Amino acid sequence: MHVFRMGVVGTFALAFLVSARGAAAEPNAGAAGAAAAPIRRDPAGRKGINAYWERLLKGDAAYLARDFPAAVAAYREAITAMPKDPLGHYRMGQAQVAKGDFAEAEAAYDAGLRFAESQPALKAKLLFVLADLAERQKNYDQALARWKTYAEFVAANSESKGFAATATERQKRITEWVQISQASAQVRERSEKRLQPTEPPKSP
Repeated sequence: MHVFRMGVVGTFALAFLVSARGAAAEPNAGAAGAAAAPIRRDPAGRKGINAYWERLLKGDAAYLARDFPAAVAAYREAITAMPKDPLGHYRMGQAQVAKGDFAEAEAAYDAGLRFAESQPALKAKLLFVLADLAERQKNYDQALARWKTYAEFVAANSESKGFAATATERQKRITEWVQISQASAQVRERSEKRLQPTEPPKSP
């Protein structure tokens, strides 16, 4: 029933791992086959990797290895280093979903959303995963409301690169599922009433 799963964060994580390794570690100027130079670190993040990104990449590596507790720990360190960057919260939420801890995932997504106003593409992703999270938990009223919010945001912000059609499809599917569930419940209720024993008529 759900269209969104953990492939998104895996793709982003792999992309960041590849790009960071290419940027942070340069080939040694010595003979061919020599060991790579140490990772360049720069607190400002201009001439090397800063502590925030180093921890994010550590979390990405753990996530790709499916070591979700280690990923959560690394993302928590990243958030401590830069608490107002929404990406760390987003990654934390994805790792918590992978662990099956939906309450912690929602808290992480909500935190990221508070800091994502200037990043429409990331805000769209956070709205998307929050809607999906409600649907995963069968909280259909909340899921419908969140898909509506996501669709409205994407329609109003072309730079978000979101998928309004997905929200429309999810709303349709949820509505259909709720209607089927309600009809099934009514049928069961009628069947149970018919099967209930009736008292025999009292003799005069």
